Amino acid sequence: MGYRSDVLLGIAFPSTDAMIAFASAQRVTGDEYTAEAIKRYGVTHMSADWGEGVVMWAYFGGVKWYGDYPSVKAHRRLISAAYEEEYSTIVIELGEEAGDIKYEVDHRDKSDGGMLYECFDLVREITRPAIVQPLFGEKE
Repeated sequence: MGYRSDVLLGIAFPSTDAMIAFASAQRVTGDEYTAEAIKRYGVTHMSADWGEGVVMWAYFGGVKWYGDYPSVKAHRRLISAAYEEEYSTIVIELGEEAGDIKYEVDHRDKSDGGMLYECFDLVREITRPAIVQPLFGEKE
């Protein structure tokens, strides 16, 4: 992704304890960018037919999301670490151009990736003005 992007990152955990253990370990073993990155994440508790869980997530709107930025590297390391530890992850990056979309959900053993689908939606829509005066008198 170049120029400006909207980015969402999420990690699904089976419990709050698992999430806290993961985040604490990353803060201790990571660099200062990792510690700052973790501060950007929020938490959503999920409850559905499949059971209970917790999603740790961060959203960035209109940011320069270049892979060589230290803060971007830190967020990518968090997602990679979660993947390695068998937690399901989601990465959505929307660039300024219509085709510039990255949408990845990785299902892993320790957490149900279905939580990520229930928690986040990717919606592209066309906005248009209302027709004030129809051409041939037809209504919308």
